[in-house]
Amino acid sequence: MEFTGERFIPGQGGAIELEHLNRYYFVVHQIDLKGKTVLDIASGEGYGSNIIAKHASKVIGVDISFEAIEHAKNKYKANNLEFVQGSVVEIPMEESSVDVVVSFETLEHHDKHDEMIIEIKRVLKVDGILIISSPDKYYYSELPNTLNKYHIKELYNEQFKQLLNKYFNFTFHYSQRMILGSIIVPIGRDINSMNIDIINENGTNLEFNPVYNVAIGTDNFDFIPKNKIVLYDKSDEILNFECIKEAMESGVRTGMQKIRSSKRYLIGKFILKPFSFLKNLK
Repeated sequence: MEFTGERFIPGQGGAIELEHLNRYYFVVHQIDLKGKTVLDIASGEGYGSNIIAKHASKVIGVDISFEAIEHAKNKYKANNLEFVQGSVVEIPMEESSVDVVVSFETLEHHDKHDEMIIEIKRVLKVDGILIISSPDKYYYSELPNTLNKYHIKELYNEQFKQLLNKYFNFTFHYSQRMILGSIIVPIGRDINSMNIDIINENGTNLEFNPVYNVAIGTDNFDFIPKNKIVLYDKSDEILNFECIKEAMESGVRTGMQKIRSSKRYLIGKFILKPFSFLKNLK
């Protein structure tokens, strides 16, 4: 499949890879999937469904795109994995037929949020679990003053919480952002929550500003997430300060612009910026 910016395609590397893979490994490490049937709604290219299929009894990937479904069918093959074309408001599955529903970066692509959650509740078993994420409108779009042309309706954190709390008796909320990898941490005043300190080069504490909101929703009174924090680390592929310095010092003047504008340099600089104070510590 060709990358258009609408959905993640494996092999792109960098920030987008860390963020997307982190979400699926978050599921694997928060929920015991053994013996479970999982629905990956808006499964896209199929990589996430394939990851979960290594841990669950059965996984069904559903996406509205015929191209995405055909691609996934041809690329990912397993006895417990299947892909079906369908919409988030008309899921082609029977009532109370799945244990877990996964939906990452889907809400913002349409404005039928209530209809989507109602449909998810229809296919979920009574004690089923939903794991869902969506970009935080303030930190993803407003603060950096950016516009994603593929997004129809983004939600602020409070709107995201209200939507999930409206349909589930129990919800667990998390935040995700880049930190030398991608990290998902619990939020709120829960005793199980943990504060994350980010310190700049002046020694000033910065807020852990979420770029993405993540939540687990369920009506199962006995469900408790397994882990507090899930970090997907691939920092060995990110340029550190010494790499950047060496590249800049060895490059001739005419080549400096290429170094500074390269994808690898920019990703490394972006991710490492909050930790720039570390370069002075020996």
